[in-house]
Order: sequence, then C-alpha cells, then structure tokens
Amino acid sequence: STNQDYRTGGSRTATVSASAADAIAYSDQLNGATYIEFLRRRLILLKHVMAPNASIYVHIDCKVGHYVKIIMDEVFGRSNFVNDITRVKCNPKNFARKGFGNVKDMILFYSRGKDYTWNGATQDFTEDDLRRLFPKVDGLTGKRYTTTPLHAPGETRDGPTGRPWKGLKPPRGRHWRYPPEELTRLDKAGLIEWSSTGNPRKKIFADESAAKGKKRQDIWEFKDPCYPDYPTGKNLDMLKTIIRTSSNPGDIVLDCFAGSGTTALAAQHCGRRWIAIDDSQAAIETIRDRLLKDKDGPPFALYKTASNRSRSEERRVGK
Repeated sequence: STNQDYRTGGSRTATVSASAADAIAYSDQLNGATYIEFLRRRLILLKHVMAPNASIYVHIDCKVGHYVKIIMDEVFGRSNFVNDITRVKCNPKNFARKGFGNVKDMILFYSRGKDYTWNGATQDFTEDDLRRLFPKVDGLTGKRYTTTPLHAPGETRDGPTGRPWKGLKPPRGRHWRYPPEELTRLDKAGLIEWSSTGNPRKKIFADESAAKGKKRQDIWEFKDPCYPDYPTGKNLDMLKTIIRTSSNPGDIVLDCFAGSGTTALAAQHCGRRWIAIDDSQAAIETIRDRLLKDKDGPPFALYKTASNRSRSEERRVGK
C-alpha cells in the first residue's frame, strides 16, 4: 500500500529513483480499505493451508502495519499473536521533511495454534555487550565474568534445595537453584564468588555465554541490499533467521509475495522445501536467475532437468 510503481531494468533497481523508461516490476497502487480487504482475503486462505504447527510472518510498511495487525487478530486470533518485530532496514535518512527519519519496517508474527514450531533464536554478543554485561575480570585466568544469585523465588519445604548449605539457608521465600552437592561442586571448581559479607554468587564467564549467543529480541537490524536484483529485495540473513526459528529441515516454506525470491533462496540454504508465488514476470525471472546462479545452496533441480528446453518453456515451468 505504498502507492508507488516499482521498476527494474537498465538503471539502478529502486522505486522513486529508478528511470521511468525502466519496466514496471509491479504496481503497488491499492490503498485504504481496498488494500486491507485484498490482504484479508489472502490471510484467510493462508490460514487454511497452514499446518497446525506453522507460523506466519507478515513484513509490512509501518504506515499501514497497525491496520494489518487488526486484520491478523481477526483471522488468526489475538491469542496467536507472538511478536511485533521492528526491523531496521537501512542507514539513517536525511530527507528534508517535517518528521523523524524512517529506518524501520514491521514484521507481524502469528502462529496457527499454540503448539507452533519454535527452535529459539540467538544472536552474537557485541564487544560492547561483553564489556557491559561481564564487567569483572578473573585474577587467575584473565577471563571476563559476572555473577548471578544462587537462589531463586519460591520456598522448597521438603526438597534438597531448601536445606542449609555450608551453614547458610536460602533467603526467606526463596530456595537454592541447585541441590547442596552441586553447590559444593561449583565451589570447589572456583565457580562461586564469596562477597566480603559471606554471600555466595555463581560466576558466569563471557566466553561461555558468547559461544551460546544471546536471546534475540524484537528489534532486528537486518539492512536490505543497496543495489538489489529486484525492487524491495529483502535481507537474506533475516529470512534465514525466520526460517530456522519457525520450521524444521524438510518442512515447506511458502512465500506468496515472493518478489526477488529471497525466501526461496533462504529456504534452499536451510534445507527446507519451498513454494514461491508471484504474478510479476520480472519477479519470476529474477527468482529463476538467482537460484541458478547460487553457489552456496544445493542444486536447483527444477531447472537442471529443463536444461534442454527453450527459454519460454523454462519460464513456464518456473511460473
């Protein structure tokens, strides 16, 4: 619902900066209630074909995303709303306009039901993260670390985590996170730090946490390519993150507004099957060319078997 024509051809592939002489890849002229109804009907169909453990991610411009969320609440149910993800898509802009610069899009994430596939999502710690989150340095190893409490909320009246350890009881209303024998093992291994007042805390080292990564939050920085093969081409790593998080190897990934085919390419790399749909011939040709030229994923078998067909026949197979 951007009210723009997206062009591709001899000049830079873009929107408003493309040459009017270039071919229109697709026309995005639906607005207001017409656009919302266009999307609502497709969301109803998508829900019908989704597996019980499936999820749906709708990437949308922030100017219309809040209306789309209302429609998705209607179609999928408010209880199946998982996240509203803010996606940083580009570098800061300095356009002369009365307003703040726009560097974000929305991704609305809903599930088909409660038992949806979730493989977790992590991201790397930055150097600033490590210095801020692990401010202490071990005198023997030189490793950065922080400490966390050895107790947790809730009393344990009969179990081992409610018993005294080294003459200490857990604070009132709390219990030890580990049974006494595990606390003793941690202490002997030098993984417990004792304060000057005799309060024990567990050491958490930066290198161990960095190897696991940190939990991904709902603000993502995945910037789109500056010179895409097709207008509005998306970041490949972003699509891989979504696919790995919400599907398993061998699952089917569907993108019914496939555009440049980044979803299909990401699914190919991640070992998923895929269906890519678009009504733009320019999009279909871009997807075919990207898959044929791809060196990182498995062979694109569909066109390998069609190598002796004419170009028009290849297009028909891809479409």
